[in-house]
Amino acid sequence: MKVVSIVNLKGGVGKTVTAINMAAILALDYKKRVLLIDADSQCNSTDFLGAGADDGGVYTLLTAMDDYYPNEICTTNIEGVDILTASPELMTLDLSKVEDKTVHVTALRDLRDALIEDDAYDYVIIDLPPAFTASATAALLATDDVVIPIKLDAFSLRGMANLMQQVMSMRQINPALRVAGCLITMRGKSETTADAERQLRGMGLPVFAQAIRWSDMVDGMTFARQPLPQFSPRSAAGVDYRRFVAEYLKGGAE
Repeated sequence: MKVVSIVNLKGGVGKTVTAINMAAILALDYKKRVLLIDADSQCNSTDFLGAGADDGGVYTLLTAMDDYYPNEICTTNIEGVDILTASPELMTLDLSKVEDKTVHVTALRDLRDALIEDDAYDYVIIDLPPAFTASATAALLATDDVVIPIKLDAFSLRGMANLMQQVMSMRQINPALRVAGCLITMRGKSETTADAERQLRGMGLPVFAQAIRWSDMVDGMTFARQPLPQFSPRSAAGVDYRRFVAEYLKGGAE
């Protein structure tokens, strides 16, 4: 089983869209058993997949001090995809809760180990919040591969050094953690965008060859609550996400 976390400290870069479509493509195209974990207090993945946001799911997992195998894992309307839900209460779990042991920071790693023992899933995809909260830390402790969606703007590029530093620092306690690659999202056709892409690819970071083109079908899928393979498989973004997943499965970015 492989655990993939979708990470960026900046909001609005396509983390949730990437997590949902990656999970859906793995399940629908590759017939993999996928668990999507929503670790973000905004609960966007949870809402998208029609699962109720309450004080269960990831929040209960992180705050239960006993062996807790969550009954809150829910099926979804995407065949092959289950979800462990988020709740707004996750916002209250900052890193100070890790220090005073209010949060069971190894909970997601323990869940991973239990799922492996049960042969329950082939992939776990974790939708992380845009901050290094307790839930993000717990997720990265359980993660094999990190995918970093990035929008080609100055703020995102300038924040990459800090993000990479934070992710790499997690290797001290999770040596298996690997950056599978940066994934360019919402790519337009302007010269500014092209310059930003050249800058990103020249930073020495692993960057997926496949980028995700801007498409209004992405907004459409959020209203329809259907991933692109179901809502608009032939759209630019729908095609690109399939190519991205294929590239990931071949080993990740160069």
